[in-house]
Amino acid sequence: MTASRAALLVEGSDLEFRDLVHDMLAFAAAIQEVRNRLGALIGLSGTQYTILTSLARLNARAQELGVNTLAEHLHLSGAFVTIEVNKLVAAGLVTKTTNPDDRRRVVLAVTEEAERRLAEMTRVQVPANDTLFEPLSAHEFKLLRTIVAKLAGTGERTLRLIDYLAPNGTLDEVVQRLPPAE
Repeated sequence: MTASRAALLVEGSDLEFRDLVHDMLAFAAAIQEVRNRLGALIGLSGTQYTILTSLARLNARAQELGVNTLAEHLHLSGAFVTIEVNKLVAAGLVTKTTNPDDRRRVVLAVTEEAERRLAEMTRVQVPANDTLFEPLSAHEFKLLRTIVAKLAGTGERTLRLIDYLAPNGTLDEVVQRLPPAE
């Protein structure tokens, strides 16, 4: 057994859970490759593309968008987002100005060049996304959005749990510290 929560078991078996995990891994790999290829179309890595598109979308809602807000939205560390944003600034796709209310913070915005590239890319992005999510009805899409939003926040907690259970990164120490699984 690879799970013990009743909600994850079907008739006492974890087979459907394992199938779900494998299907999710396959879909995650597909999304990752789509992201990488879309980014490459405008000269960016997949991560830079995700940061740029998220920044463009979030800027439409909030004019004073900073690194921390962007990092939280993407479930990434602020330090990592800062490094990638600096690359986008160097490429002329993002501007970074001092926040007038708090001079320790910066305000991020996409440039006209970034907006132009993102607009041109929709000719590939729209049919790619439509194809990627083609099997879903509107109702299934809403359900999936709700479910994935719930799951997105569990990753960091799970990694901390693994680090707690195996602080040296070996299974030997877990076997010595915990009782055997039933």
